[in-house]
Amino acid sequence: MTAPSEAARYSIQMLISDWLLIDGTMDNHVWSAVEQPGGDGAADPDIARRPEVARLGLSVRRAGWDQIAGWPHDLEGFTTWPAPGQTARMSLSGAQWSLVVLALRYWADVDERMSDVDGAARSRGIATSVEQRLVSLGWSPATP
Repeated sequence: MTAPSEAARYSIQMLISDWLLIDGTMDNHVWSAVEQPGGDGAADPDIARRPEVARLGLSVRRAGWDQIAGWPHDLEGFTTWPAPGQTARMSLSGAQWSLVVLALRYWADVDERMSDVDGAARSRGIATSVEQRLVSLGWSPATP
């Protein structure tokens, strides 16, 4: 099997504001992967994969921090950053992008159940846009 650092990488240009939503989504996904609902994990059929999902999710967040110039170091910095329409080229492995798309769709469903229709639509829109651009580069959800 190919090591994560040797896996094919896929790069797309995207709005930094969209990446910030991805970063927040990955934060939620990582935390939900390590928490045990009800203490028995019965709500999650992939309980055995939780540590792997958490590691992969953290690697996605770190990639964003490393690849996006000007990332603020405090909450006050986010009041003026990113500039409207500011973009960055994001490069992740196939497995990382697969988790991004899966997590965006998963949390869109959560948003919808909580009556956050706008949040759900935004997450689904970003997931679809990312997926379409990656497919044009030869990516598929099963690509490591």
